[in-house]
Amino acid sequence: MKRFLALMLTLVMLCTMGISAVAEDKELLTIEIYNDAANYNGVQTGWFGKIVKDRFNLELNIIAPQVIGNSVYATRSEEGNLGDILILDKTRFQDCLAAGLIKDISAEIVKYDNLMQYKVQLDSLNQGLGYGEGVYYGIPSEMADTSPVTLTDVEIYSSPMLRWDQYSAVGKPELKDLQGLLDCLKLIHDKFPTNEAGDPAYPFVLWPDWDGNDNMIGIANVVQLTTWYGEKIKGSAILKPDNTFVEITDKNASYYKIAKFLNDGYQMGLVDPDSGTQDWNAVCAKMSNGQVQLMWYSWSKGFWNSQERLDNGTAFNFVPVKDQLYYNDADAFFGTTRVFAIGSKVEGEKLDRIMEFLDWYASVEGMTFQHAGIEGLNYIVEDGKFVPYKDNALMDNLPVPEEYGGGGYQDGNNAINQWIGNALNTNPVTGEGYAMKHWSSYKAKNMTQMKKEWQETFGAEDDVDWMKKNGVLLASPNVSVALKTDTNDIAMMRVDVNKVLCQYTWQMIFAESDEDFDALWDQMVTKMNGFGYQELYAFDCENYQVEVDAKIAAAEAVK
Repeated sequence: MKRFLALMLTLVMLCTMGISAVAEDKELLTIEIYNDAANYNGVQTGWFGKIVKDRFNLELNIIAPQVIGNSVYATRSEEGNLGDILILDKTRFQDCLAAGLIKDISAEIVKYDNLMQYKVQLDSLNQGLGYGEGVYYGIPSEMADTSPVTLTDVEIYSSPMLRWDQYSAVGKPELKDLQGLLDCLKLIHDKFPTNEAGDPAYPFVLWPDWDGNDNMIGIANVVQLTTWYGEKIKGSAILKPDNTFVEITDKNASYYKIAKFLNDGYQMGLVDPDSGTQDWNAVCAKMSNGQVQLMWYSWSKGFWNSQERLDNGTAFNFVPVKDQLYYNDADAFFGTTRVFAIGSKVEGEKLDRIMEFLDWYASVEGMTFQHAGIEGLNYIVEDGKFVPYKDNALMDNLPVPEEYGGGGYQDGNNAINQWIGNALNTNPVTGEGYAMKHWSSYKAKNMTQMKKEWQETFGAEDDVDWMKKNGVLLASPNVSVALKTDTNDIAMMRVDVNKVLCQYTWQMIFAESDEDFDALWDQMVTKMNGFGYQELYAFDCENYQVEVDAKIAAAEAVK
């Protein structure tokens, strides 16, 4: 079996060499990717750019509204050509479909096995939009190969994470609630006011450039943390654990709770003063430099948690807060909130090359590059399994081998920032998930003294095990439904309401007193209502009830 797996890996690489040879005979094409997920605007450079150019003689020019502003969407839509490849939030995808900006790829996609392995998911998306069997306009993002009710990961998307050495240095206090977390962070900040280089470090290092994204209104740094209390923001509404909705402006709900939590942190001197103006790239640098003392995205640990730090106990780990209920979607069997599509103007050879690229993007080799990295840099192969090698390549921007064009790893990382196949899917070459955290070798390496201490402290094998044992995991079934798109009036309300919510939330985070915070909150609610918030909320409740009903049905189906 080991020899067979090694042979499969060799065959994948030989096939890659063949594709490269074919690409040499093709004209260099620049492909515009309009991309709601991207944090980088411009031409893909570095090692990933070289891989794509070698295999397809394509240059990827990424158009990122998160970077250059959402006005680019309106401008390009009015011109009738949003881009060649489109990566869109589902609602925007439906708008573009109705506007004739998306190509019917029914005749093309059926030729590509890597894409058609997700036929169930493709059918669910496209038939859910009202199309019949065999009609395809969109490709869901991050589709899983498990089931809609399976939770594979040993950690969830968002939870409070502290550096184990710093948490231990202040006595590993039990955290009963958010105030207990703040008190712990205050102890950490007072004891470790800087990183090793003397740069200031803070628990809360925030950024504004993701605000209002992913079909949710409000600032991203608050929105994501509402899931710590079992609540999930759906447009302008908050979905509660009992599957009912509540207004985002309700003081008893989680948006207020988390915004006040951040303001309490500010009043305690725990918020990075650059938070309101710095962008995501600046935050990445601070995470890599050890200037961040609290993380809440599980994937963000990749900017710090090297093998050396896992071994010496300075890595970030989940630390439970006793009053929390952790919301997490089950495996994204039907995909996540974004959709891949092709622009309606694409024809001929460009269409063929794009389809070849997307099929490769969903292939074993494509997913290996996306989720595992470069063999010989990020990992090595031993007995048919992937073994972590230089797992600090991203955080330290390590040099890339010349065969991949040189330069820094982070500089050349895949700027598309969205995938067709999920990182938890099984790689047939290894029999394990694509992402490093799913490898048996990674798990063995991570059974460090720090991990043993964590297990002894919390009486569980891992994050999800602790949550399940303590009855505080809310795993929401993953479903795919077609929601109504905004009318022109609702769309205008959404923009105006979101602008007010984001503007005032940032002001509230930096409020000097509780009284100032609440006064700003009340002003904000009045202005939001003046821009039609109540009508927007009613629209979103009705719209997302379709999704809620589908989730309830999915859960009932497996009982």
